[in-house]
Amino acid sequence: MEWLTWFGRWSERDRAYARLKKVKEEYGAYGDRVIRLSARTDLARKSAGSTQRAFDFVERAFADATQEYARFGDLVQAAEAGLAKGKVADFLGMETTLKGLGPKMDELDRHLTAWESKWQQIPLQLDDVARSLESLRLQVESAVAAVGAPLPLSDRMASLTQHLERTRQVLAEGNPIEAGHLIEDLRMAMQRVSGDVGLYVSGAGAITQAEREVTEHRERVQAMPGGAPADAVAALGAAEALLARLRPSLAAGRLEHFQADLLKIQESLATVRSCCQ
Repeated sequence: MEWLTWFGRWSERDRAYARLKKVKEEYGAYGDRVIRLSARTDLARKSAGSTQRAFDFVERAFADATQEYARFGDLVQAAEAGLAKGKVADFLGMETTLKGLGPKMDELDRHLTAWESKWQQIPLQLDDVARSLESLRLQVESAVAAVGAPLPLSDRMASLTQHLERTRQVLAEGNPIEAGHLIEDLRMAMQRVSGDVGLYVSGAGAITQAEREVTEHRERVQAMPGGAPADAVAALGAAEALLARLRPSLAAGRLEHFQADLLKIQESLATVRSCCQ
C-alpha cells in the first residue's frame, strides 16, 4: 500500500523517484560501455599468453571498473527497495559514486588501448628489425670479403638470427610485451656488431695500406745501387714478417695484437726510410 507509506509526502516521493530515474538512466548509459570494454578485455586477455604479469595492469583496471559498476547496481536496487518502504536513499552519495565510475572506465579504456597498440606496433617493429638485420648481414659479408677470411662476426650474426626467430615465435605465441623486450635486446646487440663491423673494415683498409707501403719500400731497397744498408734490409724483413700476421690476427678478432703489429710495421718502415735517404 504505497499510498499509505507515502501519505502526506507525495512531493517527497515524486522527487525521490525522479531522482532515482535520472540516476538509473545515467547508470544504464554505462551498460553498453561496460559490455564493449568487457569484450575488448576478454579478447586482450586471450592474447596475453605468457605475458600475464604484463597484462595485470589491464586486469586491475577491469576489476576496478566492473566492480564499481556492479556495486552501483546494488545501490540502485537498494534505493528502489527503500522507496517501496517509504525510505529515501542517499542520492547524493549515489550521484558521487556514479561520477567516479566514468574515470574508472576511462582508465580501463586507456590501458586496453595501450595493450591493443602493442599488437599493432610490435609486428611492425619486428619487420623493421628484420630488415635492419639483413642489412647488417650484408655489411658483415662485405667485411669478411675485405679481410679475406671468416670473422667472429659471422657466429654473432648466427646468434642474432636465432634471436630474431625466437622473437617471432614469442609474438606468435601471443606475447607482445616480451617480444618488444626481445626486439630491444636484438637492436642493442646489432648496434654492437655494427660497431665491430666498422673496426674490421677499417682494419682491412689498414692492411691494404700497409701492404702497399711495404711493397713500395721493398722496391726502393731493391733499386738502391750497391745494395741497401743492413739496417734497412733487417727493418724491411721485420715489417714483412709482421705483415703476414695482420690478417690472421684480424680474422681471429685479436684486435690488440693486430694494432700492436700494425704500429711495429710503421716503426720498421720508418727505419727503412731513414736508412735509405
